[in-house]
Amino acid sequence: MRRVLLLFLLLSQLSANAQMDWWNQIHNWDGATPWTQYMNYSHAYLGPNAIPIPTLQQSDRSYFKSSSQMSLIEDDSFITLHNELHWDRGHTQIHITHQSIEYYRMSEEVRDLRISRDEDGEGVLAGDVLIDISTRLWKKEQDAIWFTFHTKTAAGPLPQARFTDAPGYAFFFSHQKTFAPIRNWVPTLTTDAGFQVYQTHWVDYPQNDGFLGNIGLQLQKDEAFFSARLRTFSGYFLDGDWPRLLELSWDRNISFGKTTVGWTQGLNDYPFSFLTVGLVCWLD
Repeated sequence: MRRVLLLFLLLSQLSANAQMDWWNQIHNWDGATPWTQYMNYSHAYLGPNAIPIPTLQQSDRSYFKSSSQMSLIEDDSFITLHNELHWDRGHTQIHITHQSIEYYRMSEEVRDLRISRDEDGEGVLAGDVLIDISTRLWKKEQDAIWFTFHTKTAAGPLPQARFTDAPGYAFFFSHQKTFAPIRNWVPTLTTDAGFQVYQTHWVDYPQNDGFLGNIGLQLQKDEAFFSARLRTFSGYFLDGDWPRLLELSWDRNISFGKTTVGWTQGLNDYPFSFLTVGLVCWLD
């Protein structure tokens, strides 16, 4: 019985290697090194949601939000669905995001650049769960300082080079200041500063860590909100891990929540451009 089992395992391994011959040839696999050592674990070589850069999630009301991202780039197209749950507890904010599902299609050039093991470069995946817990440390009139702990699970699979299949976390402080109205628009400036860490599958360097810094401006007039935010991360390896991305969004309150439309554009080490549409439902 043991010999039969060993023979079965050997044949299964040979079959798996045969199915991946195309990948072995393209990337000159040496027959021994784990394929995970060939990949680049950075924002420039993985999907747009693989290593999210966190920011302060602060709201005066609890809500549920569902949103979709739609790529504007032809050789790396995708449509995603995100679900978010936010609890407002005054001094404490709890935010949970599930990257519920993602349909993607990559060109052969993008597939090979990212060392993806998905031969046709197309499929449907479920992503990670992100958890943010923010505590207000100080408040005076229109100024507030928050401290946030962020973590992500290892739910997103690795072979398709869309997610990391590895955990990560971040700690950062946020300063939020609301200014006097300018022509009936109320500006609020938010800055984040801290560090972020995410795990790799490399033996020599099991994790990457670096500085996290974001700045965002929100303008509110009656029921309308316009916001612009720059998110940044400066990693250790300097190989696609210095992303700079610009986000613009327009929100409008409605009777039971609000609608949101946004655009995200990669400026450095983030080769993505996509639109976001979402709907928020108040829970309180």
